[in-house]
Amino acid sequence: MNVFLEKLRDKGFMTEGQGEYIEESVMKKDSFIISGHKGWGILPLMAAISAVAKGSFKIKQVKGFDDLKDETDYLIIADIKDADYGKLVEGAILTDNASFISLKDPDHPYSIYRILGDIYKAGTVTKKTIQVIECAKVNDENKLVKITKVTMADNGKVKKADFKE
Repeated sequence: MNVFLEKLRDKGFMTEGQGEYIEESVMKKDSFIISGHKGWGILPLMAAISAVAKGSFKIKQVKGFDDLKDETDYLIIADIKDADYGKLVEGAILTDNASFISLKDPDHPYSIYRILGDIYKAGTVTKKTIQVIECAKVNDENKLVKITKVTMADNGKVKKADFKE
């Protein structure tokens, strides 16, 4: 397992199985939405997943919509203040040949299911796999509590599957 993911596992933030699943998902070029409050460990997790991606792929830090046009393997959409974050995520989903790693927190609220529905209504079926990773505070400790694999069928239906160890 990647050293950055191992550190989170060793701190008790995630299990060995979750870390391995995340690393395998990065290698398959899945996209990631890291959900929760900033105080719940979403930023260290985003940094760790981005480091795993950087080890094998070309990454690009997104600061605005123009960055979505650059050729890269992974788009990193971090803590951006002056842009419609949901529209950036939508743009990343629509960017061919690039996956993305993004946040979803109170400062950056959006519905991935609404975005996917809007994309389908506009005539696009995305083949991207999106791993939605939920973090929470459990007994005063930051934890990765749930991973949900989200895909879209040809008919526009969103399919969800929770990771089970």
